[in-house]
Amino acid sequence: MEQEKIFRFAIMGAGGIAEKFCDAVNRLENMEVVAVASKSLERAEQFAKKNHVAKAYDSYEQMLKDADPDGVYIATTPNYHFELTMLCLDYKKPVLCEKAMLVNAKEAEEVFRRSKELGVFVMEGMWSRFLPHNIVAKQWLEEGKIGNVELAEINIGFPAGNDPKNRFNNPELAGGAATDVTVYCFELMTYFLDRPIRDMHTYMIRSETGVDKTEQISILYDNCIANMHASIAARFNDEAVFYGTDGKIVVPLVHYGQECILYRDQEEPVHFQDQTENGFVFEIQEMVDCVRRGEVQSKTAPHEMTIRCAEMFDQLMGRKE
Repeated sequence: MEQEKIFRFAIMGAGGIAEKFCDAVNRLENMEVVAVASKSLERAEQFAKKNHVAKAYDSYEQMLKDADPDGVYIATTPNYHFELTMLCLDYKKPVLCEKAMLVNAKEAEEVFRRSKELGVFVMEGMWSRFLPHNIVAKQWLEEGKIGNVELAEINIGFPAGNDPKNRFNNPELAGGAATDVTVYCFELMTYFLDRPIRDMHTYMIRSETGVDKTEQISILYDNCIANMHASIAARFNDEAVFYGTDGKIVVPLVHYGQECILYRDQEEPVHFQDQTENGFVFEIQEMVDCVRRGEVQSKTAPHEMTIRCAEMFDQLMGRKE
């Protein structure tokens, strides 16, 4: 049997999240990171040396021309995501872009229209949808283990500090709770409860730097209410809870954890625990598999997921057509 060709990744951005990506690629077969680019050549070279990447660049476009990768991982702050995704599409390079991929619906629609026109794969890096504990929790919900879900909650929050220049508080970097944690709440809730939304209300308060710091999203489904709370100003319990007519499902550390628990009336709890060391491996494998099959989007993290979230951002921020 012929050995599969090695899939060659390039990375845009040289921060900590890109290091986690490199580690995950190294854990997978027939894949490697061959190049990294940053606005700072020194930073790119330091990253390349530390993570055993062959080439470093201070130009994203030059990297695409020179390294000619099979796919690109965009690991910059969200303010650059649209521009860099469109640049990759100009060179017909498949994209895995870190969340939040796009900050408004206009950008999202333009990116995915271009993706489909060119037949080039694009996916937001919502890695949490691929984690085993969330897949199990979703299966329990779909199998009716807790009957009809009456109320669902996802709460994610942490204090990001008051430094106006850090990426959380800086509006120029598209900072704020929405692009960092609310994106998890919304894209996980719509994963667990994949059904038509009847109505949605959003509430938000801003920080002194002008970014959104704490928010609530409330969704009304046909027979269920879902509430999401997110903050970069206060610590929340970072969990999802689904309350049903026959029990409940609890998912601790929903966006990065390894366990879920099923509670049913009059029965012993069922506890699922996963041992994966780097959860990025699942979304990376998904991207490579989709590209090799010639697909433009993932079924688990489709274009529609990102478009709906970008529309929610517009509603949250009070932006109108």
